[in-house]
Amino acid sequence: MVRTTRAVLLRMASVVLIALMTLTGLSRTAFAAHVSLQETKQGQQAHFSPRLPRFLPLTEFHLRGIDGPYHTQGNLILGSDNYPYLFHGMARDDLEYFCRGDGHYTAKELAYLGLGNNTATETYWQSNIVRLPLSENFWLYGHPSENCSPAQYQALVKETIDALTNMNLNVLIDLEWTNAGGQAFGGGTQLAMPDADSVTFWKQVAPIYASYPNVLFELFNEPHIYDWGCWMNGCQITGDIGTNKERYSYQGVGMQQLLDIVRNAGATNLVLVGGLDWGYNLRLLATYHLHGTNIVYDTHPYDYAGKLPANWDSSFGNISNDYPLFSAEFGQYDCGTAYTSQLINYFDAHNISWIGWAWVVASGNPCRYPQVISNYNGKPIPGMGQWEYQHLNDYVTLLASEEVPEQKR
Repeated sequence: MVRTTRAVLLRMASVVLIALMTLTGLSRTAFAAHVSLQETKQGQQAHFSPRLPRFLPLTEFHLRGIDGPYHTQGNLILGSDNYPYLFHGMARDDLEYFCRGDGHYTAKELAYLGLGNNTATETYWQSNIVRLPLSENFWLYGHPSENCSPAQYQALVKETIDALTNMNLNVLIDLEWTNAGGQAFGGGTQLAMPDADSVTFWKQVAPIYASYPNVLFELFNEPHIYDWGCWMNGCQITGDIGTNKERYSYQGVGMQQLLDIVRNAGATNLVLVGGLDWGYNLRLLATYHLHGTNIVYDTHPYDYAGKLPANWDSSFGNISNDYPLFSAEFGQYDCGTAYTSQLINYFDAHNISWIGWAWVVASGNPCRYPQVISNYNGKPIPGMGQWEYQHLNDYVTLLASEEVPEQKR
């Protein structure tokens, strides 16, 4: 385990802060002269000065603790105190393919995702949010061949969310794997669009977690159709190849319908909606944005052709001027840092929340998954894992004197 002294962290944080001030063209003092968060009555959204710049320095955000329920205003996410909030954390992967989990969902092991003091054998990542990828098949039908019932799966999900909530962490519920209208078995597979069971999933999940001020909903992981009308309103999907290499044809459900299902269930939680091309492309949102409230758009960049730094402005960066953005998944497949470090710095400069992929100990080559830890005590894998771990710690150091929002029960 690489351990960094507080002095080194402080120096690195200072470099980050100076760079961000350069990018925004504002020091904190100059910023205060241009921007003010107007006081509002209880329950009202914040009103911003018309001279508000598009992007704020990190020092203007809450970066720790639960400050929900959250809402959107312009291109920002605001907490219950109407103060800007940014989410930074990791995806705790495997509940989409293990109905009973991997045995490492104890409160002790989950705690390493959040705030804490390192020891010789324990590493705390200082996240403020954890993403939980789920399977609609497990949620609705369980996995009979593994003696896992829907009730058991749902209880494991709730126990995990409650444990993370008690640690003052936000949680993102992500519909990761679907079943092509009942055709894919087990955990299902990753497909291009949601289906009829996705509707049922959110009809059940949304009311359970509507009262959790720290829970966000990711409607569907990585849509990969290339038709904005279908993305928004649904369409017939033919010959879709799942990650299990099987082909499926089914009725795809649009993002607007899933959003409406959540809202009709009485849930006002933030909702994340991924774009086209495996959840990456958001460039036509001005035309095809969804209708509703508290919507955050999601992009998943990986180091593929067409998703490189030269593509970021047109694919999602320019959109961040007008809409709140989140990257709920990203990474690179060589354990390096060249792509990921540029990307996270870009997120910081554009007020984009992010969650790294993935906090899991997978079999095989960890760089090809990719994963960020080598054990469930939080030891970072050198390269991308170490860099993301360090950057999460830098946020805490940057705002060491920040008041942590009171945890809401």
